[in-house]
Amino acid sequence: MRRLTIDDVGVVALIDRSEYVDVEYVVVDGHLAERPVTMADIPAWEPVGEGPHSLAAKVEFCRQRVADGAALLAAYEGDELLGVAVVDPRFDGLLAWLAFLHVSRPHRRRGVASALWNEAVDLALVAGAGSLYVSAVPAGSAVGFYRHHGCRLADPVHPLLFAKEPDDIHLLRPLP
Repeated sequence: MRRLTIDDVGVVALIDRSEYVDVEYVVVDGHLAERPVTMADIPAWEPVGEGPHSLAAKVEFCRQRVADGAALLAAYEGDELLGVAVVDPRFDGLLAWLAFLHVSRPHRRRGVASALWNEAVDLALVAGAGSLYVSAVPAGSAVGFYRHHGCRLADPVHPLLFAKEPDDIHLLRPLP
């Protein structure tokens, strides 16, 4: 695990976010419900352009978070990047925000996401946060991961984060 600087944020472009999705969720009346899968084969980020799923947009999103005080965490095996997380331990009062967590497809299901998650939780705790907020894509793998790590549906949702990602599943993990 390495803590990187804003000058290193370009490593985000090395992540292969592609995934096969077999379950998706939506929040209905304060509860998770399965919904029909809207896109089964999630492709890698678009290598060109400035759209919301482009490499440029993801790198810039992370750059802005780090410029605003978030930590950029990277998991490596030797010199090979396995995954990246961005956590703002002082996002809003006692609320920390896990703004980004992705593990490259070949390295999933090996504990990399859990290691990044644990480091993010530790940073939030050291900063005095009382809870950690996550806006997760509605894919079953993401929602299942965060629920496994103690997250529950955010109630209420953070208005700014919900406005930016209304289709995501907004979760909160109380911190000890």
